Amino acid sequence: MQYELCFVVAGANVSDDAAVSVLADQLDAILSRAAGVELLTLLSEGTNAIDAARHAVVSCRVHVPELIFLRLDRDLVGIPEIAERTGRSRQNVTQWVTGKRHNDLTPFPAPEGTVGRARVWLWTEVNAWLRQLELDDGVAHPSRDDMTDIDYMLRHDRLRTLEGPPLLGGAWPYSQVRDSVLCWGDQASIVVGKALTPQSEPTTTTGAVDLLRVGR
Repeated sequence: MQYELCFVVAGANVSDDAAVSVLADQLDAILSRAAGVELLTLLSEGTNAIDAARHAVVSCRVHVPELIFLRLDRDLVGIPEIAERTGRSRQNVTQWVTGKRHNDLTPFPAPEGTVGRARVWLWTEVNAWLRQLELDDGVAHPSRDDMTDIDYMLRHDRLRTLEGPPLLGGAWPYSQVRDSVLCWGDQASIVVGKALTPQSEPTTTTGAVDLLRVGR
């Protein structure tokens, strides 16, 4: 299945002509900037959203090895953005939100929060609701739970050894993690003397941890 993914990234930006060109030419990926944040948007195939994200990261690193994947962009939308994306009026969208129209459908998603006095929603949840009206964008997006698992996967991918490959697309060196680098945006904290052994491998059975082992 093909998913649209939008990552918050570092290590390359829109001023890097070589990175912008190779990502567009080889993967049809778009490197952009919004509100001072670097974004990478592309379509990726996978058996599920997490698998698609893993394949996207591996594919991008083939062409731009310095690219750092921080997290998925949540794509928050308010009533004006929903109206624009669906071609409907703001009044129509407000009626969907309040249940005054199409109250025979499943309830409109709960807002993710507020910005000022305006409510905002996760586009992936709004898009799923719109599918009932055949007004969705026709693209598969990671669900809320998928995004949490993908962010977890990316965080552990950033926890890498200086002597070996990253988790995605390489082996997880349990016995030789010595000077791991945990990158958070533009800052890096050095974790010295950390050693992971097969015995200390996480025992949780959550999907995110299992998927981290796909690259082994």
